[in-house]
Amino acid sequence: MTKTWRVIVLIFVVASAGCNQAEPNDSVVNVSEQDPHMNTAMATARSTVDKFIKALQAPKSGQSSFALKMPISNGTDTERFWLADVTYDGKAFHGTINNEPDTVKTVKIGQAMTVDAKQISDWMYVEDGVLVGGYTMRVLRDAMSPTERADFDKSMPFKMQ
Repeated sequence: MTKTWRVIVLIFVVASAGCNQAEPNDSVVNVSEQDPHMNTAMATARSTVDKFIKALQAPKSGQSSFALKMPISNGTDTERFWLADVTYDGKAFHGTINNEPDTVKTVKIGQAMTVDAKQISDWMYVEDGVLVGGYTMRVLRDAMSPTERADFDKSMPFKMQ
């Protein structure tokens, strides 16, 4: 049996961006650990995390909704969670779980977490209404049908370019 990761498709940004829209429901998608597109996306996120750190530590006007994705395991299941309220102390990121667990029940929404930059799965922020980063979200979006992609795009409070 192929091991899979459970990936949260939709994220918290509606609530944290201060938009007056209803918050979307999180959807979980299982992705093979061998998926080359997802593995490339995570490697890209890790290799570009300095861009995220720079923006996080000195956000420009129009930059908001800073978030990180991190893996959490309990036995054989690994689920990737978005962290909100992210800070960086020069060594590690700190934030709070910002989506409901699906299979990994050892954490709960709002729980404080710490993650090393080498362990992140993704990072993102919104700049002037456009997503920056969000590499794993882009992979999942690209795999959607045109109708699903249009619905996804309508549900997001930012544009993906």
